[in-house]
Amino acid sequence: MSPFQLAAAELRRFRGHPLRTAALVAIVLIPLVYGGLYLWFAWDPYGELDRMPVAVVNEDAGATVDVDGEATAINGGDQLVDQLKEDRIFDWRFTSADTAGQGLRDGDYYMVITVPEDFSTRLASLSGTDPEQATVEFDLNDANGYVAGVMASTVEAELRNQINTAVYVTFAKSIFGDLTELNQGLTDASTGAGDLADGAATAQAGAADLQTGLGDLATGAEQVADGADQVSDGVDQAVDIAQPVVQTLADNWTRIQTGAAAAADLADRAGTDLDAAYAGLCADDPDADPDACARLQAFIDEADQAGADIQDADATVQGTSADTLDQASEDLTALQTGAADVATGARQVADAAATAQTGAGDLADGLTGLHDGAETLAASLATAAESVPSTNPAEDAGNAEAYGSPVAIAEDNLNPAGTYGRGLAPFFIAIALWVFGLMAYLVLRTVNSRALAGPLRSVPIALGGWLPGAILGVVSALVLYLAVELGLGLDPKDALDTVGLSILVILAFSAMAHLCKLAFGTAGSLILVVLLMLQLTSAGGLYPVETTPGFFQFLHPLLPMTYVVDALRVTISGGDGGHVVRALVVLAAYLIGALALSSLVVAARRRWNPDSLNEPLRV
Repeated sequence: MSPFQLAAAELRRFRGHPLRTAALVAIVLIPLVYGGLYLWFAWDPYGELDRMPVAVVNEDAGATVDVDGEATAINGGDQLVDQLKEDRIFDWRFTSADTAGQGLRDGDYYMVITVPEDFSTRLASLSGTDPEQATVEFDLNDANGYVAGVMASTVEAELRNQINTAVYVTFAKSIFGDLTELNQGLTDASTGAGDLADGAATAQAGAADLQTGLGDLATGAEQVADGADQVSDGVDQAVDIAQPVVQTLADNWTRIQTGAAAAADLADRAGTDLDAAYAGLCADDPDADPDACARLQAFIDEADQAGADIQDADATVQGTSADTLDQASEDLTALQTGAADVATGARQVADAAATAQTGAGDLADGLTGLHDGAETLAASLATAAESVPSTNPAEDAGNAEAYGSPVAIAEDNLNPAGTYGRGLAPFFIAIALWVFGLMAYLVLRTVNSRALAGPLRSVPIALGGWLPGAILGVVSALVLYLAVELGLGLDPKDALDTVGLSILVILAFSAMAHLCKLAFGTAGSLILVVLLMLQLTSAGGLYPVETTPGFFQFLHPLLPMTYVVDALRVTISGGDGGHVVRALVVLAAYLIGALALSSLVVAARRRWNPDSLNEPLRV
């Protein structure tokens, strides 16, 4: 008969009645009930501190300090209350001293923070020659739970930071007064400088356009000036020639009029004489030559036309007075002067346009400098406004905290556990698996009595007695892992290693439990409990083993739970894989050693003696 057949026979004993089956199920669920419930209950208590009611009593009466000859009111207690409201570490309850004291005694509050009446007065003394240290009172009541007080103490540093922040705000007011107005003023000035920069940018663009337009104007004015100079030169030349002529005509105009009249009379008489000649030679003489008469007539027509022109010219000459010619001479002189004036004015316009263009360029350059300066001013004012510390933690709690606690601690964790429960999971999983072995052999038999009396060798009998517990233990370990993973989010670094290690642990622990129960019977259960207590205190699962008494430090490397905790920490949170290898070696040694000793115990029990006839104490 093989050890597996002996194990199957042992498990078949629990068939046929629901209570027997329920007993096996209960054994499987023992680690889950023990380890799972405890981890569930304590998975992340520090993440829920904001649900712990803590009373805050503000009895601060405030104070006044002299800042630049003006009395400034400060109230550090109000500042502290505002700061606490911004960062709700606990469930703050702002109440009176009587209510807080009664609540602490009744267990309604786990802690009372009291700001004394002279809090601001002592803070205000920091600006004088006799500074006093202000105090804040913390009241606890261990009757409401010692661990609650320990949890409160773990965040004492954060509370101290918030208190220091309120102290900073009050101290800043006592030394500098309320800097909020300065901050606002600098902010407004920065905004104004920004608007000025925007306006300067717009004006700069306009000045550039003006410069371009003036450039076009200067070019055109230069062309006009050149043309006016040319016109003036031409007018000078024409006037220099025409004006003397006109003036000479004016001086001799009477003689010219007489000559013109004489010429007109002469032309008139010539025309009359030619008509008479034609009549005598051609009209009255029938033998006249037609061609000669035709040529004569053409000459007469031309003479008549010239006479008409002479008559018209004479009429014009006679109609023009010498005064008119004098005025024309004067007008030519005025024209010459005006043309010169126009040329001079055009040149002045060209020069002015060029000067204006240069001025527009200077204006654009100046506006560029103004724009850049305004932007620099806006940025400088904004930087100055940002550098003024806020004295209102409700507006800028982070800034106030930085000034109140100027030094922060940068913490780095190579293998962070994340939550309280995940950090303690290796310890409580190890305990739960040990408890399984303790409970399993209260129900299961350690050895098959019929096989003990039969011919089967001792080793198979010992293995057959251990295997039922080992099989149920493996199932139990898997149930525990799945519950913690799916229910709580264990999320180990290496899930397969965690499962494999848990299986090896339950095999080793069940083998040790089987050995104790097989060798010592009911007393074996007591030995298992004692071993559990020793391992709880020496495995280093809760506190560093170096902080424990020497006795437990001596036991630390001797008991298997030490190695289980170290290895599970690595598979769950990460770390040195050497711990896992060492645990595998130690657990394998305990497993093989326990099974070997169980085989020896079985061999010893197969030798009958008078003591074997006495029924041992059973539980």
